[in-house]
Amino acid sequence: MKRYLLHLKLGDFAPAQSTRTLTPEGFLLCKDARLGKAPQVRQYYAGEFNGIEGYTPDQVINVYSSAEELFRPETIQSYQGVDVTDNHPPGNTVNAATWKTHSIGTLSNVRQEGDFLVGDLLIKDNDVINQIQSQERLELSLGYGAELYFVSGTAPDGTPYQAEFKNFYGDHIALVKYGRCGGDCRIGDQNPNPNNMEKTMQIIVNGIPFDVADNSALAAALKKDQDLLVSLQQAADAKIKIGDQEFSVSELTAVQAVIDKVVADSKANAEKVTTLEANQVTPEKLEALANERAAVITDAKKLNASVKTEGCSCEQIKREAITAKAGDAIVGAILGTVAIGDAKPEQVDMVFRALVATNGTQGTSNPLNTILTGDSTATPPAGGNGSPSPQDQGYDKTTAWKKDI
Repeated sequence: MKRYLLHLKLGDFAPAQSTRTLTPEGFLLCKDARLGKAPQVRQYYAGEFNGIEGYTPDQVINVYSSAEELFRPETIQSYQGVDVTDNHPPGNTVNAATWKTHSIGTLSNVRQEGDFLVGDLLIKDNDVINQIQSQERLELSLGYGAELYFVSGTAPDGTPYQAEFKNFYGDHIALVKYGRCGGDCRIGDQNPNPNNMEKTMQIIVNGIPFDVADNSALAAALKKDQDLLVSLQQAADAKIKIGDQEFSVSELTAVQAVIDKVVADSKANAEKVTTLEANQVTPEKLEALANERAAVITDAKKLNASVKTEGCSCEQIKREAITAKAGDAIVGAILGTVAIGDAKPEQVDMVFRALVATNGTQGTSNPLNTILTGDSTATPPAGGNGSPSPQDQGYDKTTAWKKDI
């Protein structure tokens, strides 16, 4: 049984139905907010754990959180008095360096109520209060550490899992766009967004952290660059007078160097934004990848019912499936003398598609198989109008698959 101690913090629950009231100071008190739920199986990408042996970053792992672990007295106590943050802080941990920038309130009165971890939030930031009251941002995400044990099992609701969290300890609770807990856990009374699993990557531009999908933060970072550039250009246009001679500030080497650096940084940030927007992982892309993998697994099992799929990429699944058909004429016709293990990905894909297309039709009734394997019991007929037979024309079964049927 593999065991990983995760010191990183993972935000993956979401907030709650709650009673919201304003205090005399204007703070927002959200009582009875649902912070987390257990027992529950949630899905993670292996890449969220900073590298798991035997898994590629884009592989999905079902991780189980038991009620016994989430509601341990030590776990509940670890959340008493933690900070409420505006999104997860860098490194997903609150410390002296990140507290002032990210803290927007506190969490108290944490306890168990049925299947839920419940607490009271006191939100002190006016902008965030307005976002909550206007239903713009309603979901929370617990920041925590835990030990990850790779042990398979089945949750009480019948969901299979490959790993389990143990020994949770709390760090903070973040106000986010979407949480993983789903509609059971949120602030307020609106229906949640149906996409309850969003994978984002955080980068920092000029000290401003933002997610790839957070266009407002991207715009803020670029605007900061542009404003600084305008200010420096205005300063560069100013004149200074020494005696009877007048000079432009831009002639000063130090000022010019700063301007050049700002221009270069602005261009680099613009290129970075273009690249990130083109490559950002959207819910639609994730769904398409999942559907593609499911189709590959289904087709592979038609060729080899015992094909290994767990922990394998789509290419590995295809390669193993066609290995079981290594003796088929189609495989030899396409790969020639190339071994399956040495075949390029595009060759593997071509063989896989051909085998799937002819699966269940191979044999004497399959004209493609007849051409590729030959027929020892019959002689190919002579051509029409007295033309010579295929053998007389130099018939070669290893290239016959290229001919029209």
